[in-house]
Amino acid sequence: MIYTGEALGGALYLEGHLHRGLAGAGGELGHTFVQLDGELCRCGRRGCWETIATLRWLRGEAAALGLPDPAGMNARRLVAVAGEGNETASALLDRYARNVSVGIANLQQTMAPNFFILHGDVVGGGPVMTEAIDRHVRQLVPTRPGGEVEIVAGDAEDVAALRGAAGLVLSEALQFAV
Repeated sequence: MIYTGEALGGALYLEGHLHRGLAGAGGELGHTFVQLDGELCRCGRRGCWETIATLRWLRGEAAALGLPDPAGMNARRLVAVAGEGNETASALLDRYARNVSVGIANLQQTMAPNFFILHGDVVGGGPVMTEAIDRHVRQLVPTRPGGEVEIVAGDAEDVAALRGAAGLVLSEALQFAV
């Protein structure tokens, strides 16, 4: 599961179980490196996936490109502006989708999950955004027999992030010593 919005995170389900990681920090996917010497991240490192695939990045790029109301830009609006024939918005949509795809491709090559559920902002872009992400992932990930990658849309709202956080808290609280 990949969540995009103000931040970028996710959850890994391995062999039917949520991978919690050390101290419950298993979903910090936004802080994996995707650009050596890239932009400074809020975490203090450079080139984190979060620096190129969140609303902060999208809004900064929209402002730099002169798109209307960049402070309110999100995937839904970007798809709408691109759909009106704005070539600058279309190019930005493709870059946003590619940037999300880079992290998915890295995760797929590292852990080999073949099923990804998108949540958050990119889902608001509907099938146009989901299909663009899928297209870029397919370009970045080599096809292997039985290894077809599937990208599907989940919730567009922050519900997925809240459920994930609650799940981590509950999984910690309900662990019993054996």
